Amino acid sequence: MCSDRNVRAPQVVDALLTKVANFSETAVWVVGVIFVVEFVAVLVCACRAGSADEQEGHVITRRARLYGLIAGRYRSKSKVLVSRSRYISEMSLVDGTATKTERLIVHGIKLSFLLFWLTFVFGILTLLPSEPGVALAMLFIMLCMLYCGVTLIRKSRTDALRKLAEKHACRKTSQDPRAGVDPET
Repeated sequence: MCSDRNVRAPQVVDALLTKVANFSETAVWVVGVIFVVEFVAVLVCACRAGSADEQEGHVITRRARLYGLIAGRYRSKSKVLVSRSRYISEMSLVDGTATKTERLIVHGIKLSFLLFWLTFVFGILTLLPSEPGVALAMLFIMLCMLYCGVTLIRKSRTDALRKLAEKHACRKTSQDPRAGVDPET
C-alpha cells in the first residue's frame, strides 16, 4: 500500500506542474496583450496631459557630439515633433492638488508595472515542469523585486503623508492666536 502511494505521488505532482504550465502559457499571452494595451493607453494619456514645450514643432540646431578632429565643425538639425513634459509628485497626490488625469496616469503606471511583473511570473511558471529549480529561483527573485517596488512606493507615500501632517501642524500653530501662550497662565 505504501509503495503504491510512492508511485502515484510523482505522477500527481507532474500532472499538477503540467497543468500550471499550460495555464501559465495561456495567461502569459493574455496578460501580455493587456499590458501592451494598457501601456499604450497610459502613453496616450500622458502625451495628451503634458504641457507643450516651446521647441515642439520647430527645427532646432545642436552641436554634434563627434569626437576627433572634425568635432567642432558640424551641427545637427532635427525637428521636434512632440515634446511634452510635466512632473507628478507624490506630495501632489497626497495633498489633493493632483488633477484627475494625473491620478489616472499614476494608477495606470502602477497597473502596468503589475502587469509586466505578472507577465514575467507566468512566463517563469511555464518552465516549472522542465526546470523546477531554475523556475523557483527566478520566482524568488521576482517576488523580491515586487517586494522592493511595493516597499518603495509605500515609503514615498508615507514620507509625503508625514510632510503633509507637519505642514498642517505648522499651519495650525501659526494661525492659532494662543499657540505661543502657556495655558497655565
